[in-house]
Amino acid sequence: MTAAQHRTVEGMAAAAERIGEELVRAKDKIAGSAADAGEDLAAELRRLQKDLSAVKETLADFGRASGAEASASASRIGAAASEAASEFAANAKTDTQSVIADLETFARQNPRYVLGGALGLGIVLGLLLRRH
Repeated sequence: MTAAQHRTVEGMAAAAERIGEELVRAKDKIAGSAADAGEDLAAELRRLQKDLSAVKETLADFGRASGAEASASASRIGAAASEAASEFAANAKTDTQSVIADLETFARQNPRYVLGGALGLGIVLGLLLRRH
């Protein structure tokens, strides 16, 4: 093997290693973004629950004036809305965690594809950067 070929192989190996590290960082950023999105969603749902509680209170006040039946209806509506919001938050969190788990499982079950993709990307980047 000539010195130039040896340098090329070493360069490709280094590029593949850097790409692998970038993939790990990207996975971590995706996981962090998903967690942040889940937290933002949970905060929005808490605000929605507070708003629904305020509506429930308003309806309850109206119900006191118009009778016990209106108050019971407002309570049922508020409880149903609160339960729906809680279920939505739980489903969103579960879906986010499921997507992250699927990505991790794919990378663990198919490391050849991940490494092959990293190598291919490294070669393409090397060729593009070499021309400039």
